[in-house]
Parts: sequence; structure tokens; C-alpha cells
Amino acid sequence: MARRPKTEKKRPSFGIPKEIILLTGHDVWPYTFIADDSGGGCGKVPMPAGAALEDVQTAVFTQFADLTRIFHGVEIDVEWSSLTPDSWVGHIRRVITEELVPPGAAPEVG
Repeated sequence: MARRPKTEKKRPSFGIPKEIILLTGHDVWPYTFIADDSGGGCGKVPMPAGAALEDVQTAVFTQFADLTRIFHGVEIDVEWSSLTPDSWVGHIRRVITEELVPPGAAPEVG
């Protein structure tokens, strides 16, 4: 009987983000991110210069949160602070969620 060749699982192309640096722009808002595996990258959010800062920050972070959840199975959260009048840094942390057992219910034993 023929066997399938053994394939190695592929790691995601980026690690879990640690920091996002967001800059203001005219028609796009550029950002850079640093991941926990010493990797990183950059990108742009296509939003006008007059867009609300909170909307731009949410747009940037949502992309990272979705990709981190899909590729790493981890939930993340961000806390933004100002670097200069036209740049911000988002410090990312993992969110630890505990599944709560309703009162009176016995926890599952595996």
C-alpha cells in the first residue's frame, strides 16, 4: 500500500504581534509592527487624514487580532499611547480567558 509523504506543519509567516507603531498620513496611515519572534512588517490603512484616530487604530488592530486568532489560536488586546503628536504605539498583550463553570455544575474531567 502506498503511503503519503510525511509533510511538516508550516509555521505561520509571522509571530504574535508585540507592538504596533502607527503614523498619520494623507490618504493612508502607515504602520509597522514587531512580533515576538523578532519578526515584523509594515502596512498601510487606506483612510483619509481626517479620519478619527480611534477608527484608524481599530482598523489596524482588528487585522492583527483576526490573524493572530486564526494562525496562533490566541486572543490579543491593545493599549495605545502617544509617541509624538502624529504617531502612536500600541502595546499588545495576550488575553487569558478562563472558561467559567456555572454554579452547581460539575467541571468536566478529561
